[in-house]
Amino acid sequence: MSVLPKTRDEWIALPLFPFKAWVLVAFPFYLFVRSYAVAQHVRYGTGALAEVVMGGYMLSVIVLLMGALIQSIVCTRGAATRTALYASASIILVFGVYRF
Repeated sequence: MSVLPKTRDEWIALPLFPFKAWVLVAFPFYLFVRSYAVAQHVRYGTGALAEVVMGGYMLSVIVLLMGALIQSIVCTRGAATRTALYASASIILVFGVYRF
């Protein structure tokens, strides 16, 4: 078992990991905190958290799309597609959940 990446493709994908994890983890965490706040009858407890979560999603879109562009140029086939799918999931969550 190796902790550090070995190939060039893995090294390029390593800085994108926190943004991919944000796409998967942030919204369920927000829902958990929101349900806890509602259960405790806190009226405006999650407004600031929602802004941070959506701001993180917007930042993730930019970083993941730039990472997909770099991966499409440098890496082997398929790496850029996976990264672009994470970016598209983030776009769907931003426009599906956030009320402008």
